[in-house]
Amino acid sequence: MATIERGGVLLFLKRWLRAPLSTGAVVPSGRRLAAAMARATLAASAGRPGPVIELGAGTGEVTKALLAAGIAPERLVLIERDPAFATFLRQNFAGLTIIQGDAADLPRLLADNGIDRIAAVVSSLPLLSLPAEIVAGIVRGIFETLPRGGGMVQFTYGPRPPVPLVLREELRLHGTASRRIWLNVPPAVVWTFTRPDAA
Repeated sequence: MATIERGGVLLFLKRWLRAPLSTGAVVPSGRRLAAAMARATLAASAGRPGPVIELGAGTGEVTKALLAAGIAPERLVLIERDPAFATFLRQNFAGLTIIQGDAADLPRLLADNGIDRIAAVVSSLPLLSLPAEIVAGIVRGIFETLPRGGGMVQFTYGPRPPVPLVLREELRLHGTASRRIWLNVPPAVVWTFTRPDAA
């Protein structure tokens, strides 16, 4: 396991050096942050049928935490745009559904893979460093696929919510934040965004 983790960190650093804005961080999510994201995802998906979708799975740090939290492997669908990360995930997470594709195409990716109902979305995408129109497309796509009341879990290093106010108002999203995880490098906050059951 230590060899896999070292390989993941090295791969992450290599991909960050090639494309820092699309990778977002220099190293993968820390264990405490990954565990907090898994707890939030477990709460967001509780009692809801369908798979849990992980966006921007990277080297699988959050994936490991989701599995450790009790989300069944057959229920977890990883979506990763970067081909090197997608290959790494396939080599190290046998039995999981891994789709190489862009989160901005989420509704189409799910439809192409026969997925028509999902329970929750957990995202490690660097929303704060992406252009506003790309963020809007990703978030709209997520809530197009999520049923009413379904949750999107997203972390951020910044002081503000990772989904812009104008987009939260447009989609009528409600956001709740965890306490800041100071022992993560850098410190992070986990947000859960939901859309009320009633329109």
